[in-house]
Amino acid sequence: MVPLIDGEEHHFFCVGVYNGLAVLMDRETRSYWNHITGECVHGPLKGEKMEMLLLGQMTAGQALDQWPDLQLALSKQPPFRRFVLQPLMNFFGRFGIYPPGFKGTIIKRDRRLPDMKSGVGIMTSQVQRFYPINVIEQAGGELRDTLVGRPVVISVDEDGFPEVHYEDTEDPQDVPQHLFTRWYGFALTYPNCEIYGEDPS
Repeated sequence: MVPLIDGEEHHFFCVGVYNGLAVLMDRETRSYWNHITGECVHGPLKGEKMEMLLLGQMTAGQALDQWPDLQLALSKQPPFRRFVLQPLMNFFGRFGIYPPGFKGTIIKRDRRLPDMKSGVGIMTSQVQRFYPINVIEQAGGELRDTLVGRPVVISVDEDGFPEVHYEDTEDPQDVPQHLFTRWYGFALTYPNCEIYGEDPS
């Protein structure tokens, strides 16, 4: 997201968790922001929305393969975070386990899929649709669908990272907004969203 509100730069930090999702606060006005949609949900700037940028995801190794001269910036972490907290977070993520305290923040869960199911969520002004990673993999790593009348391809690479693009254009900027996310986060952010392959009736 672009941290500009009415042309003025704001500075954000994570202030807590609500509905299992991180909540951001800006230092300038102490307003609260949804970290997925970029919307201000409480405070003096309620109703404002940051511009969202679409960024791809890849491993450091993939990035170095693509740009061999790339320099990697690594933050210096205190020993407790490096040797205790980070391995625990990786363990929770790898096995789809809620970190301590997260589950208690969720008000109403959408039980159509398991909470920690990974997938690609696509969001347009008209459609919010979730594509489970296992369904994409069962289709050979690539799915074709129609999104608001346009042909779209959803795929995952050998490392499990998703790619989404329209088939009717070669413009790299003409891509639907999408997230690589857990089901609970997408469903809580976009209630009544669609699931690929589910009968909408």
